[in-house]
Amino acid sequence: MITYETIKQDGILLNANESPYPFSNTILEEIRQQIPSVAYERYPQDDACELREAYAAYLHIHPDQLIAGNGSDEMIGLIIGLAISPNKTVYTLKPDFSMYDYYTGMHGGRMITYSYDLNQPFHVEDFIQKGQKEQVNMILFSNPNNPTGRIINSADIKTILQAFPNIPVIIDEAYGEFADQSMLEYIDTFPNLLILRTMSKAFGMAALRLGFLIGCASTIARIRPYKVPYNVNSLTQMIGKIVLHHQEEMKDNITNIIKERERMYKQIQSMSLTNVQFFSSHANYLYGTSNNKQTFLQALKEKRIIIRDYADSDAFRITIGTQKDNTQVLSIIQSVFEKEGSICAPQR
Repeated sequence: MITYETIKQDGILLNANESPYPFSNTILEEIRQQIPSVAYERYPQDDACELREAYAAYLHIHPDQLIAGNGSDEMIGLIIGLAISPNKTVYTLKPDFSMYDYYTGMHGGRMITYSYDLNQPFHVEDFIQKGQKEQVNMILFSNPNNPTGRIINSADIKTILQAFPNIPVIIDEAYGEFADQSMLEYIDTFPNLLILRTMSKAFGMAALRLGFLIGCASTIARIRPYKVPYNVNSLTQMIGKIVLHHQEEMKDNITNIIKERERMYKQIQSMSLTNVQFFSSHANYLYGTSNNKQTFLQALKEKRIIIRDYADSDAFRITIGTQKDNTQVLSIIQSVFEKEGSICAPQR
């Protein structure tokens, strides 16, 4: 079973895809005002009714179409636990989020992966053919992909849903706010479609652990009785509602992150670099590979910048941070990977 690597918490943290923006003073003041009203001696509201209503309104769906969880990780564990047992298989992409392996192994299941070249288009028919040959019991992958930032278009996902109508197909949209597409509009079309969402990333609530499982009302109704009671604590429910009340502020943060992501990628593409490749992204991070990765990591370490290092490979992932942090990373990229003798314009 694969174990999950927890993050380091010291320095400039660009390793866990967290938001670079803390709560505004307006949100913090509303939280302070609400803290005395929380009944700490009581268990939280089990169905998180008000929170689900607020999040459903944000997504323009019905509250009966979602379950709130202690992070989307809990929801991953829930759906895998319901469908997977020894000798059953989960079909995912390679690379993808390691928690899929973690929960599959916990329930005695087996992972089957579909590897693809980031420099080539995604071949949906090849993906389907392998899944059918292996007679998989569940399909689960992140979209945008974690760690690569690649996105599989909705038409291809609909083709997958049609090819596997009798097994759960779960699309993890943890980074959906940073992309220009979602499968949310199809939850009533495909009863076997489930979507995972989180407020850890775009909404800056990583410390509070809040995620959601979304699907058609009848599918969610069958899953809901298996949810752990009182799984979302009262403080998280309260703060989640406040943050959703200020969703326009959160949308501004998302817009800024996307602008910074595009600025970074554009400037990297304009540099004359060697021994490194960066890939375009639909999430709040950039994925790269280099046979000179250790030199790059050391240069970042000297500036107390922490990124995600995928050990035993030449891959790494850089979370989009503040403009200042991103500019510093760009400078290090240029200094480490710039071709000898080339002249590049200074970074702004």
